[in-house]
Amino acid sequence: MITKDDYQLLRSHPAFSAIPVELFDKLAVEIHARDIPKGQILFFAGDKRDRIFLLEKGFARIEQFDSADQFSYMDYIKKGAMFPYGGMFQDERYHYTASAVTDLRCFVIPVNLYELYAQESKEQLLFITRKLSSILKFQELRLRNVVTASASERVIQSLAILCKDYEALGNQLPFPISMKEMAKLAATTRETVNQVLKKLMDSQKIQYERKQLRFIDSSYFLKSFEEID
Repeated sequence: MITKDDYQLLRSHPAFSAIPVELFDKLAVEIHARDIPKGQILFFAGDKRDRIFLLEKGFARIEQFDSADQFSYMDYIKKGAMFPYGGMFQDERYHYTASAVTDLRCFVIPVNLYELYAQESKEQLLFITRKLSSILKFQELRLRNVVTASASERVIQSLAILCKDYEALGNQLPFPISMKEMAKLAATTRETVNQVLKKLMDSQKIQYERKQLRFIDSSYFLKSFEEID
């Protein structure tokens, strides 16, 4: 069950705001709020895609592995975001494994009802289409990052994307990130990440200690982001 405040929060969220109120009320009855501790899995790749999630507090990570169980993709989900949009109106299984990067509170939404009721509103379908387009644009940017840049440049560009994505929340990345995770984001080795971070710290572009990343010279990274956008 959700509270009256939860109802108002969800109703005003762009992922729900254009659904007709009588249908949203039916959906709201089936939505549940959950508190999830750091490190807990929300769903595994290959699980039945029967729920979507909206983060009220905290951050989540999605990961995808290939058939050899080697890393192939990773991304972060910020508070206020609904996920996963991938597979909307089509897929029966999740493409990714999702886990809590921090303690989080989220809303668990039955995907069959959301998809059914969203189709009753052209404006809601337009929102979903635009959201998928923005996600695709971001993934195209990351693909160019992997294909065209050297390993060291990929690390800097990956940091630039994080800086841009979270700049509204301040200069410090709002969740811990390890060098291993940065290596996955940049499709390179932990050793390369270590070398690049050391140079960036020596030149006072970042601070990095105990998995906490702070951008000292945000303009350096935002300029890099613009150059590859």
